[in-house]
Amino acid sequence: MDHKARLQSHQKWIQEELERSIRFWMKNGMDPVHGGVYTCLDREGKVFSTDKSVWMQGRCAWIFAYLCHVYGVKEEWLAASKSCLDFMERYCINRAAGNRMYFTVTGDGKPLRQRRYCFSEGFYAIANAEYYGVTGDKACLERARAAYDLIWNLNQGLVADPTGMGPKTIPETRSGRALANPMIYLNITSVLRRVDPEQDALYSERAAQCVDEIFRYHYKPELGCTLESVGPNGEFRGDVTEGRVVNPGHDIECSWFLMGGTPTGRATRSSMRWRSKSLTRPSRPAGTTSTAACSTSSTAWGVPLRPMSTT
Repeated sequence: MDHKARLQSHQKWIQEELERSIRFWMKNGMDPVHGGVYTCLDREGKVFSTDKSVWMQGRCAWIFAYLCHVYGVKEEWLAASKSCLDFMERYCINRAAGNRMYFTVTGDGKPLRQRRYCFSEGFYAIANAEYYGVTGDKACLERARAAYDLIWNLNQGLVADPTGMGPKTIPETRSGRALANPMIYLNITSVLRRVDPEQDALYSERAAQCVDEIFRYHYKPELGCTLESVGPNGEFRGDVTEGRVVNPGHDIECSWFLMGGTPTGRATRSSMRWRSKSLTRPSRPAGTTSTAACSTSSTAWGVPLRPMSTT
């Protein structure tokens, strides 16, 4: 099979799988009673838990709006996106805590769990932004902008967390930086920049800071990896488990967001392609017997992981 035929075959398979996935979730995941989407489904599409992930409400709202952006508006896709957006607006925002969002809610929207992290707000932001890009609904743009600024202010320590939860560890004992924060914020920025050119200067400035944080603090060429957790100044904390964690999935995401979320321009994009390639190259840090890319999570130096807390 020549290259053109192989590419056409791959394209056909990808299109078929995309359509199959869309049909599966439209048929089995959408909640016609309370709104939003169920995400705990088995292979046959049966719901095995009715609790709803707020992350997934935002992700699904974004996906269905993005499908409209890429392939043209279909009313069922737009309705699915709007259902998830409305569910989040009605049930997933803690109005008594500065509009911080819950992590999980019950099937009918009762708050179940609050977390200190800002990823519910992040997926809410891109969902509203994408829906605005398709429909021109200004209320969605304002929600996206407000969430975007809230995340920035929290991540940069410009405001106290209104939930009162505070950092995960006692800061006087240990503080640090997490790769997920600049990585996900870069992704959020790329979506808002595309649909909201009016604030391009702001998005470019913050995107540049995210890129700088990733390479200044987390990328460790001397170790051949990108670390999930580092000290305040990028220190490698090899004496504790969290300091040795390498997440290949995040490396791949980071590369994707670097190429898609940085300011336009040939020199910049060329530089980002080179730099992002360096994030995902298979490597063998000193003392490692297998590459990090071969597992879901690994550690620098090949030291075993213990289960990590997700609270």
